[in-house]
Amino acid sequence: MRKFASCIAAAALAGTALLGVGQAHAASAPAAPAAAADPAPSCVEGTGAVIFDRVVTVWMTNNCATTQRVMPTWNYEMVPAPDCYELQPGQEAVFHRDKPFLGSSWRFQGLVSC
Repeated sequence: MRKFASCIAAAALAGTALLGVGQAHAASAPAAPAAAADPAPSCVEGTGAVIFDRVVTVWMTNNCATTQRVMPTWNYEMVPAPDCYELQPGQEAVFHRDKPFLGSSWRFQGLVSC
């Protein structure tokens, strides 16, 4: 009887753990983008891509005469958010990150000032 009770307790704990994983997964779903920020100056170029339906990438180039601080934005919010890049005149940078979910619905929106 003791062994049976131990098995029931183990099964209950396993079920609770599975429920917790499911809740954490649902909480990490991409949310809508945050409030719109000021767009980066047009002299800062950004090109985005989704590679192999898994990795989001942005190539950034500062063609301005001054230092610019920019951040890539996507149609879905990323948690944690992409970093703010400080680009000197003529400097290039690349942002890339694995997406939390597979699928081709992620789209590069543009660069914003930060």
